[in-house]
Amino acid sequence: MDVIWNLTKVCPWDCVVCSVSALHVCDTTADYVYLKQKEEGKELTLAEKLIVLKSLVDRDFSIDFSGGDPLYYNEDFRIVEQATRWLPSQKISVSMTGSNLTDAKLELLKKVGAVEFTLDNLLGTENPFRPRGYNLASMMAMKKCIAVGIKVRAITVLYQTTISQENLEDVYHWLCESAISEWELLRFYPVGRSVELSRLTPSNSEYLSTMKFLRGLHGSTKIFFQHSLRILKEGIKCPAVVESIGILPGGEVTACAWAMDDNTRPFKEFYLGKLPEDDLGEIIDRARRIPEYSERVKFCRTIAYIEKKHKKREGTI
Repeated sequence: MDVIWNLTKVCPWDCVVCSVSALHVCDTTADYVYLKQKEEGKELTLAEKLIVLKSLVDRDFSIDFSGGDPLYYNEDFRIVEQATRWLPSQKISVSMTGSNLTDAKLELLKKVGAVEFTLDNLLGTENPFRPRGYNLASMMAMKKCIAVGIKVRAITVLYQTTISQENLEDVYHWLCESAISEWELLRFYPVGRSVELSRLTPSNSEYLSTMKFLRGLHGSTKIFFQHSLRILKEGIKCPAVVESIGILPGGEVTACAWAMDDNTRPFKEFYLGKLPEDDLGEIIDRARRIPEYSERVKFCRTIAYIEKKHKKREGTI
C-alpha cells in the first residue's frame, strides 16, 4: 500500500497553485512558523512522527515524503533518515523543492528509491503561478542529484500554463539531455491554495490529446501518467483506501492525498482518522468497510467531489 505523507506545510517557496497551501518561510521566520504550527496542533512533534513512521513500516507501506518541503527542517530530515534504516530504498521516495540542496541532503537521497522535483516550464517561459526562480532551482537540483547517482523523477502538473505541446516538448527534451530517468505528468487539482483557480483545469479532451501527444515522444526519459489521468483512458480504478492513502501535517488521514481544503484539512467525506491517536490498522480496516470505498470505481473520487461542489456553488444541481 502507498502513502503520500506531507510531513510539513513549511516551504521556502510560495506557489499560487500549491495544493497544500504551504506556509512560505525564509531563514528569519522559519523557526517561529514551525513552532507555532506545533503549538497549535497543526503539525506533529518529532516523537509523534516517529510513531506514525513505525506504524507505516509495520504495515509495509511504501512512503512518498512530501510537503511543503520535507527536508527543510532537520527534524523532518531525521524522519526520512530513520525511514531509510527501517525500509528498503525502493519503498521510499522524497518529493521536495530544489531549494538549499546541501551535501547532507544529497547523502540522504542516495539512500532512497527516487527523489522528485516539480518542473512546469523551462527558463524564459513566464508562469504567474510559480515564484521567480522556482523552475531554475528544480533544474539545478536535478542536475546535482544526477551527478552523484541519485535516481530523479521530474513532475509536471498539467494546467493551462503548462499543457501546450510546445512547452511539454521543450521540457521533455531538457529532461532527456539531462539524463533524468522518469517524468510523471499530474492532473491539476484545484485544492489547497489553488481552490479558486478551477479555471486553470484542462478539459478531459485536452488531457487525452496531451497524453496522446506525449506518448508519441521518443527519448531516454520514460514518461508516466498519474492514475487520475490514466483513469480517463485506460479503465483503471480509483486507488483510494484500497491501494493508497494520504497523511497531512497534523496527522489527519485522508482517503486521497489530494482531497484537502485551503486550510490543509481533509474534505469531510474523505477524513478517515488521526495519527498517532488512532491505530493505523483500525483506520484502514474501518475505511474499507465504508460502502464508498468497499468497491473500486472507474473515476477519480476527488475530482468527482470537487466538480460536484462547484456545481452546487453555481446552483446547477
